[in-house]
Amino acid sequence: MLREYLKKTSTVYLLYLFFMLTNFLILLLCQVLQDLMIYILIVDLVIVLIYFIIDYTKYKNHHRYLQYLQEDRELHFPKIRYLEEKTYQEYIQRLQNTMNDLKKENQIKYNEMMDYYTKWVHQIKTPIAGLKLVIQNDYQDERMLVELLKIEQYVNMALQYIRLDHIHHDLSFQKISLDYLVSQEIKKQSLFFFEKDIKVDYQIKDIQILTDEKWSAFVIEQILSNALKYTQQGSIKFYNDHEKLYIQDSGIGIKESDLPRVFERGFTGFQGRNDKKASGLGLYLCKNIFDKLGHLISIESTIGKGTTVCLDFTKKEIFIE
Repeated sequence: MLREYLKKTSTVYLLYLFFMLTNFLILLLCQVLQDLMIYILIVDLVIVLIYFIIDYTKYKNHHRYLQYLQEDRELHFPKIRYLEEKTYQEYIQRLQNTMNDLKKENQIKYNEMMDYYTKWVHQIKTPIAGLKLVIQNDYQDERMLVELLKIEQYVNMALQYIRLDHIHHDLSFQKISLDYLVSQEIKKQSLFFFEKDIKVDYQIKDIQILTDEKWSAFVIEQILSNALKYTQQGSIKFYNDHEKLYIQDSGIGIKESDLPRVFERGFTGFQGRNDKKASGLGLYLCKNIFDKLGHLISIESTIGKGTTVCLDFTKKEIFIE
């Protein structure tokens, strides 16, 4: 900080030095007594030193106060000392006002967009439900019904993605049966099991867990959907250790180098790049939802042997911003 201060005030101190040398020469030409010359020079040096200490202290305190203000999210200005500071503050205030106006405008546009997509997702569910009834009653085409169920899953994913930022307004914690929660999701996706001839190894020991049923069901649905998507044969095993639910598949697995990034938004990894339809949003949503619910999610996987996802419902610390 001293170096920066000297850079700013070097002209002033050079001017002081020039005046002191000038005084010294004048006194020398006037043949003033040597003791008097020394006394005058000492007085000049003391005055300069006192000024330096006072001015540097003010500079240092002012700088610290600016650092303190910088950490504050609200815009506060220090007391004006010079005209240029007033000009800078007025300019910054104008920029702040412009930024606030842009933020308000963008927030309005964002809210309008979210309203539109939310309405669209809800509206598209009606023809999906109608088409499902038509297929079940008139055509009875299992393959068409499977594809329709995939569309419904993607629509639900879009809806939960839209709601994610405001999840805390939609939470309702209650005790619920883990067996019921898991079995309902298996039932919803039973057609996928039949289509791929994948067996269910169900070893859930029923307990009551405290969670939000709707959001936790969505996470289980996403994990099960991934397991079915990347398992071509074999089985999917469901078991629990107290409040920890494990979903283990015998699918293609995930590369070890990809595991630390599987919860990043848009990350599809090596297997996802082979599957051009992968969005990289499913696990991202699961992680964010469980973070907001106060639960934990983790993944272990081995290429060619399968993947195990652990959903831990025991953690209940929730931080609401």
